[in-house]
This record gives sequence, C-alpha cells and structure tokens, in this order.
Amino acid sequence: MQRFKCLNPACGKNFNEQRRFIGLCLDESKIVQIVRCLAEGCGVRATARLCGCDKNTVLEVIRVIGEKAEQFHDNTVRNVQTESIQLDELWARVGIRQSRTTEWDTERGDFYTYLALDRRTKLIISHLTGKRDYSNTNDFVADLAERVPGVVQITCDGWKPYAPTLRDHLLGRLNLAVMQKIYGRPDNKFDWDDTIRRYSPPKCTGIKLKTVADEPDVDKICTSHIERLNLSVRTFNRRFTRLCPGMVTEAGQSSLQRRFVRCYA
Repeated sequence: MQRFKCLNPACGKNFNEQRRFIGLCLDESKIVQIVRCLAEGCGVRATARLCGCDKNTVLEVIRVIGEKAEQFHDNTVRNVQTESIQLDELWARVGIRQSRTTEWDTERGDFYTYLALDRRTKLIISHLTGKRDYSNTNDFVADLAERVPGVVQITCDGWKPYAPTLRDHLLGRLNLAVMQKIYGRPDNKFDWDDTIRRYSPPKCTGIKLKTVADEPDVDKICTSHIERLNLSVRTFNRRFTRLCPGMVTEAGQSSLQRRFVRCYA
C-alpha cells in the first residue's frame, strides 16, 4: 500500500492512497477471492483456510462488503415495475435456541429474513433481517412500498401482520392473496418422534387460498418461486443452512433418519 507525506511543513502527516474498500487492509485480489468463496457457499472457516487468512478477517470482509452491497441495493432497486410479488420469511438461529434466551437477550435466538421476490425476474426487491414481529414486518412492508409504484399483486403466507401492514402502506393499489399450505401427519411408524418430524416434514396435502384485498389474478397466486429462492439461500449461504438436497436419499430419508431406523428396527 502506497504511503504519502504531506508537503506542507505545518502538517507533515502521513496517509495512505485512496482505496475502494475503506476499512480493509487486504489486497483487493484477496478481498475478491474471499467474496467469491462466500458466494459459492463456503463457510467462514472454510473460506479462511482456502484464502489463507484469519476467520475474523473474513467476518470483517463480510461486514464491509455487506454494507456496500446494501447501499448499492438501496440506491439501485427503485421504481421496480412488477406484476406479481411473493413474500416469505427465512428462519435462522443465532447463537442459541430461542427457548434458552431471556427477555433482555434480543441479539440471539430465532431470527427471520423477510424477502420480497418479483415473480417474473426473480429480483429480490426488498429484504430485512430481525425478529418475527409486527414492528419488523411493518418496516419491511414500508420499504417494499417505496420501491414499487402503481398497482401490484402480492401473495404471502398466513403470517398475520402482513394483511394490516400491507393495507396501511399500499392502500388503493394492492391486490393481496394469502396462500397457506396444509400438512398431514407423517405416515411412518416413528411419527411420534420429534427427530423425524424436524428433518422430514410431512407431505403437503393441500393449500388454502384467501383473497384479502381487491381482486388478485388467480393464475398469479403462487409462492413456489420464493420457496425455491429459500432453498438457494440455504444452499449457498452457510449461515442459513439447515438441510440440503444432498442429505436426502432416494427413499426420502436423511442419513440421521436411517441411523435412527436401524437402531430401533
């Protein structure tokens, strides 16, 4: 890194050349290598081993690049012309289980990433990470309303704060429909065990459609695209990974389930 000295005798300070990644002392090629590894689904420790740096360095790169990406998204994704938007929340655990947190421990436990997806272009119009409550839902919907002009059709799940917040921020230009999935009980002999239920959710036996605002187009009421986005996020972002397609066998059982069945058969 090139260093300079001020020629003014009254100053005499030393300073570095201007860099694009302010706050990072790494070479730009190393920063690009770290971001590429993270984008391909490598975890923080795996990225640190591949790039030959400390894990704290990787976390700092994530922070700086994340702030710049957020600023770019906020300035660029404006006045999005869309016909149909799908909303969903992506669960993740931070630190410990939610049941072990206290009333004052708000930085750990269950966190949700709200996502708004354009059905045609697959563009993430808006996103927000926080607790799954009315306040965060209202902030998420308010940000979405600022980015989409005109009349829009929105499909969401049965999360109750969606309907009132969408009405408040998109009043007069909203076509809202709710799609709620109906799941049956597991059809196996170990349906009493919570392990089977958690790692192999029951089959979807049906869906319930409900028109909430105005007259949405029935052919565009769908949440399949954003559910596929959730799988992509979990596959390529280690912090969100729970299960992945490679863990499931042809019989539909994970390796943990097969070990469980062998022990109790």
